Order: sequence, then structure tokens, then C-alpha cells
Amino acid sequence: MTVDTALRKDPLPGIDYSFNPYIGCYHGCVFCYTPRLMRMDRNEWGTSVVVKRNAATVVAKEVRKLPRGLVAISTATDPYQFVEGKYRITRHALEVLLRANWPVSVLSRAPLMTRDLDLFTQFEEIEVGMSVPTLDDRARALLEPWAPPIDARLRCLRALADSGLTTFVGFAPAYPPTGRWTPESIAEAFAKAGVKKMFTRALDARWGVPEAIARQLDGSELAEELRRIGDLETIAPFVSRVGEECRARGIDFRNAFEFRLPESNSGFGSPDTGR
Repeated sequence: MTVDTALRKDPLPGIDYSFNPYIGCYHGCVFCYTPRLMRMDRNEWGTSVVVKRNAATVVAKEVRKLPRGLVAISTATDPYQFVEGKYRITRHALEVLLRANWPVSVLSRAPLMTRDLDLFTQFEEIEVGMSVPTLDDRARALLEPWAPPIDARLRCLRALADSGLTTFVGFAPAYPPTGRWTPESIAEAFAKAGVKKMFTRALDARWGVPEAIARQLDGSELAEELRRIGDLETIAPFVSRVGEECRARGIDFRNAFEFRLPESNSGFGSPDTGR
């Protein structure tokens, strides 16, 4: 498809615009909030993707007219899901934003991200991150069935950090603890991967999410633990302990569960641009 607009004003703190190169996402994460935003049947989520073929061309026009601001890539699809390997919409948009000298924040679950290291390292203002809401790959396989394995994401983060980039992790929606993973071992794994910043948030349980999760977990040995993903009495103290361990290792951890802190979860996953 072709589009008339590509950069959307974003209401999230610290972000001026969002850019989504695709509609839909083949990762098929069971808990994703995007089906609610699109008002689509959750059973169809992950079965198709629409390519915005002219998106980079539209971005090139928009950066000449819009006020300069931070662009988050992306907020409603994964910019490095496997179709990006063919269509390169994300890369072409990055080339446009680089020439325009706009700041960017890039978030993905896919190690294809490292393909664009040559572009990332040329930006004056950039942060690059991975969504890693659990370190237990058994849990990942249940709730993010077609997304890349956790080890691949950690290796990607390490490669990004080794290239001198500021890296962040979206520990969101945070899974409850499963297997051998403790707050200490979780924090240590992220520190070893070179992560500098992390943020978290609670599960968005609207639009059939609990029912979809229950169906996916039926019969799993992890069902009892993972059903607590929406239980704040379980998740909030666990995430607070993860945050303490991360901060002790020099990771800037922003905890959305600490909602009484005025600065909580603001400016997250974005360069320190003074906004």
C-alpha cells in the first residue's frame, strides 16, 4: 500500500513522532496492544503484514515541513521483522532521518537490527533497544511464538553496545519470574549485554488479552506462573527488585509501577535531548 503520512505525533513522554513501516506484525505476541488500537480480531493478529511501500519517500517530505523532533521507530509493529529483510522500509527511512539530522529511538525484537549498524553509528542522537520482557525462552515461546529467541536478542544488544551505541531494553510487559531467573540474574544478564537503560510497564489487559493468554498457556508447565502476568501483586514487587539490581549495576531503570514518582517512565528509550 502507499501512504499519505508517515510521521505521527506521539503522546508518549519524551517522544515527538512515531514511525511504523508496516501494519501488522508477524511476531504474533499474544499480549500485544496493537490489535486493540486497530480494533481488529485478535485471532488474526500475526497472520498478515501490510508494507507501506512509499513510507520513506513520505518521511523525506515531512522532515522538510515538520518541526524537528525525536522519532520512535516503532510503536505498533516491529521495524525489523523478517519482511524488512526484503523491503528495507526501515532502512530507507533511517537514511532519510540521518540526512535530516533528526534524533531517533529504535526498538525491536529482531536481531536483523544489526544490519543497520552502519547507519546507527552515524547518528548524532540515537538510542537503540530490544524488547526483552523475560529471559526464560520457554516463556517467550508461549507468549511471543514467532519472535526471535531471547539469546539472539541479548547478542544483538551486545553487538549494538560494542559499536558504541546507547542501548535500552523494553522489559514490558514484564513477565512474572519463571525457571531459574531471579532479579539478580536478570540484572546481571542485561549488564553483561551492555544495556544502559531499561523501562517497564504493566500488561494492557484490554481487548481479549487475558482470554488469548489463557488459550495459549493451556496445558503448559509454565501456565500457573505466566497467568500472573497481569497480577500487580506479583509483578510490581518483582519488577521493583529487578530495578534495584539493575540500578546497582549502573543501568538506568525506569519503573512504571512506581507511579507516584513524577519522573517515572518519562523520556524513556530516547536520547538525552533536553526535552
